[in-house]
Amino acid sequence: MNAFMPSRPTGRPTPASRRAFLGGLVGGLPFIIAACGGTEAPAASPTSAPAPSTPAPSIRPPTAAPSAATPVPSAAILEKELVIYSSRKESLMEPTVEAFQKKTGVKVSVKSGGSAELRLLIGQEGGASKADIYYTTDYVDAELLRQKGLLAPFQSSLTDGVPAEFKAPDGAWTGVIGRSRNIMVNTTLVKPADYPASVFDLADPKWKGRIAITRLTDGTPVWLASLILLKGEEATTAFLTTLFKINGMKVLNGGSNVADAVAQGEFAAGFVNHYYYVPKKRAGAPVDLIYPDEATGGIGTLVIPLTVAALKSAPHPNVARAFIDFVLSPEGAAPMMTQEGEFPLRPGVPLGDHGADGVRTIDKIRRPAAFDIDKLLAARDRAIELYTPLFT
Repeated sequence: MNAFMPSRPTGRPTPASRRAFLGGLVGGLPFIIAACGGTEAPAASPTSAPAPSTPAPSIRPPTAAPSAATPVPSAAILEKELVIYSSRKESLMEPTVEAFQKKTGVKVSVKSGGSAELRLLIGQEGGASKADIYYTTDYVDAELLRQKGLLAPFQSSLTDGVPAEFKAPDGAWTGVIGRSRNIMVNTTLVKPADYPASVFDLADPKWKGRIAITRLTDGTPVWLASLILLKGEEATTAFLTTLFKINGMKVLNGGSNVADAVAQGEFAAGFVNHYYYVPKKRAGAPVDLIYPDEATGGIGTLVIPLTVAALKSAPHPNVARAFIDFVLSPEGAAPMMTQEGEFPLRPGVPLGDHGADGVRTIDKIRRPAAFDIDKLLAARDRAIELYTPLFT
């Protein structure tokens, strides 16, 4: 299973504390397609569908000033080993591990795998797990472990600086870096005056044959879930029906392929996570990045967190907490930003030279109101069930 594709749990324990979190969505993708040979129904106008009463997106100000570096705890309290179960690609995790080892002298071992795969392994191992840290590209899996009581709540001055929608209510997992869901356009094919201000603008007939998207990977299921929660299933389905059945939106295998195709002029626009745009822009490709639906009444731009958590059964709990603080500091976040151009979730931490022209920091992104996690999980599963045929 692709590490970026959320798993579809068959059952979810009820959380002990029901609290809304995870903000940020980005435009949407609704659709409902008739089965092969079915008759297409006229596509409803997505913009005319009444939206549920939802708080307007807003830009949150920094909640805490970032520290220049995280202090190293006394060597006397640090264990000498740390075991990380990570769904981030090994090559992308390695620089962070090396930086932490150099700073602390702790020997770090990493077990890599898919997010759901590692979540299931931790569940099977229970209190006998050798893992100290679970680092995941799919925060939903971290939440499922929290609901099972397998994670250790942890709060510090650094975790306090992370916006509430990007961490568990009890501090059992915390967002470290984020990915925004954007529209990437080719500037030789689209004039600034014609840039889509909303994802729903791409339902206009003028975009027919000019749009690309990935398969149900790279955060697309969570994006679809957010649309269902914000606009309703009917409006989301109508929107996707228009994109696929009328405007002929093309499905490509992976965000990098979408970014390549837009940069090369094969498509005028594509739905991508922002980090696929970064290397293209830095290389001089004729592309721009759009943060959609930020106008008054818009749904905002989705931000998906990558999260870190300490296990309740961690054999090395002190060094596990030290690692969490390290990756939240500018010093610890730098290797992650360098690898894929992602941005820290702590407001005020600068991108430095790790981004590209047009990429924003978290405090400059207008995001939707937070979601209730159980509703988001249910909507994600529903989106996968409904829309898989369109994306295959």
